[in-house]
Amino acid sequence: MTIRELPFDLYVQILEQLTPLTGSDESIIVLISCLKTNTLLRAAASVSRLWEPHYRARYTICDPAKEQSRKRSTGGDWRLMYFERRRIDLETLEILFKIVMERGDGRLERAREVNTKFSFDAWNVLEMAANCPLPDTFRETGVSDRKPIPPHAVPLRFWAQMLLGAIARSNAVCTWGKLISNDTPQSLELSFACMSSFFVYPPMKVLSQLEELATLCKIYFIKHQIPVDPAEFTNDSAKLKLVCSSICDFLWSCGFEAADGERFHMLQNRFPHLFLTTHQATIPISLVYIFVCIARKMGVTAAPTDFPSRVLAVVSSPHPHVSEFFVDVFGSRTQAILTLHDDIPRFLIQVGIHTNTILPWISSASSTSMLLRASRNVLASVNNFPAGAAAPEVELHTAIYASLMINAIFMNDRRYLLNIIKHINRFLLDLLPVLVDSLTPLLHPYLQEQLTTHCNAIMEDEKEAATTFHPRSALTREVKFFVGMVFKHAAHGYVGYVYGWDPSCAADEDWIREMGVDLLSRGRHQPFYHALDQSGSLRYVAEDNIRATFLEPAHVHRIFTDAPRAGMYFEDLTQVDGRARFLLSPELNAAYPDDEAFGDRWLRQGED
Repeated sequence: MTIRELPFDLYVQILEQLTPLTGSDESIIVLISCLKTNTLLRAAASVSRLWEPHYRARYTICDPAKEQSRKRSTGGDWRLMYFERRRIDLETLEILFKIVMERGDGRLERAREVNTKFSFDAWNVLEMAANCPLPDTFRETGVSDRKPIPPHAVPLRFWAQMLLGAIARSNAVCTWGKLISNDTPQSLELSFACMSSFFVYPPMKVLSQLEELATLCKIYFIKHQIPVDPAEFTNDSAKLKLVCSSICDFLWSCGFEAADGERFHMLQNRFPHLFLTTHQATIPISLVYIFVCIARKMGVTAAPTDFPSRVLAVVSSPHPHVSEFFVDVFGSRTQAILTLHDDIPRFLIQVGIHTNTILPWISSASSTSMLLRASRNVLASVNNFPAGAAAPEVELHTAIYASLMINAIFMNDRRYLLNIIKHINRFLLDLLPVLVDSLTPLLHPYLQEQLTTHCNAIMEDEKEAATTFHPRSALTREVKFFVGMVFKHAAHGYVGYVYGWDPSCAADEDWIREMGVDLLSRGRHQPFYHALDQSGSLRYVAEDNIRATFLEPAHVHRIFTDAPRAGMYFEDLTQVDGRARFLLSPELNAAYPDDEAFGDRWLRQGED
């Protein structure tokens, strides 16, 4: 029986029906299969426009310069561009798996390699890896995932997230560094968005959210018959003020509002990805940032001012007969528009500033000054954190890290640099791409030397760690417990996860004295255990204080949310008769080669 071929155009129309999928290759597999068939179907599957929707669905983030280069080299052929990105995906995953499997300074070099070669081009594949399916133990009841669980899924997710963070933070530091020599009004939107990069949130997503808000604002204006043509309102003071006050009204209609009471000090309303979404009750600088970005997209000349007590926006017009005025976005429910003659002096007097020094407070503020003010707000929020407010420790450290980095870049103060070094163990893959490659060139020479020295010391520590092993056969003193054990602290009651041990206390004398170690029944001459508690805090616990325990289902499901670093050390969890142990990651298995079997025997035999 002879099968007649379909017309070329019909093949193309059929293939156009394939649904672009973000997290699946099903449609792409069909296209690739067609490329391996007869000449006519292969030609149809090679049509560039068929690949565009699949490319756009899968690759939502890219390095803009590399994307332009890719378009030039492929002649804009979406099929060839897709194949190039897939090549980058595969190379990135190969590097990621090496990071998972090895210890030491090698993984730091691999992080640099990914950032240097691919930057944001590696984002989407790393994001998929960071969200790959977890072992059944850690899934919520009733939540299923048909996707296969990759080998070492938990540490794979951890290191993918760390790589994403290194890429985003390196880009943020480079972006801020450009402000040193070229701080223009247009730089505000991107440079402020980069604060969210420290939370592994790419700035282009923030920019997209602001663009969407501006589009919605225009729709709001049309609905309420407010002028949208700059030619109509920029030369008319009353209409310009109407436009600005209406932008404030629009923001309030979207759920944005002035934070009050304890909400004012919440850490989450300091960062764009949060105050644009879940924490819209926010502080003056955040509201002014949103206002200024939308106003500029609407054709209004607006800028923030570094006004005391709270940031305002200053609005001007190219027409000399229209006087500039100020917008108090935070207080706009009471009075949005402020004038230089009637309102600004009163505001200054309220905060104890003489009106003779008015000019610095009413001038357009630079992006640098806004970033520094934002960083001070972050530190103030950490110091005045509301009692009982929930914020994982990782969020606090990330916020502090962002604030320290801003100050290190623009203040060139050694104190900020030293504090960054104290935090870097939580962001280990940042060492080369962020600190050495991105931050060091921005510093004064004497600070460059200090940072290089610190980074080299960390590299040496990592190199030494890679050659350090803890076999139980070499012990001269019994270590009763093991890496991977879940325990409850006998004195303080918190639950922790052991990720290392020393045959005796290895802390310095000051810590031993401060913690009263010698008052314990066995003092310092007993095994001590390195551990994470359930909030992610690092602990060093005497064997006398270790009590076997287990985890409730609700706590199991939150392990990697509340203590992300647990993903570096553990792969799965086994619980038997009120006792629990984690299965070890390749890293801990290499460092403690006997503890997996030791822990398994302990769990099965039920020994205390």
